[in-house]
Amino acid sequence: MDSYYILVFNNTHEAMKAESGCVEAKIKATMMPTPSYITKSCGISLRVDENGFSSIKELINEEKINVKSIFKKEDSFYAEVQL
Repeated sequence: MDSYYILVFNNTHEAMKAESGCVEAKIKATMMPTPSYITKSCGISLRVDENGFSSIKELINEEKINVKSIFKKEDSFYAEVQL
């Protein structure tokens, strides 16, 4: 099963801040274009696998990163999740 999380941001600055924090904290994350069928927002999102999701939640809270929404992809479905 193909399952991961997509973090969507209000702007590129927040996306870059999140990616930088992931690099420093050694959280495996990948920048990706925001799928347009999820939301029309910042064009850059962060993809995080299930193993890194708890770490990214901590990072978001500690660094006060503004995340617009989070989606979990399972197979071909996207479901919005709450922090």
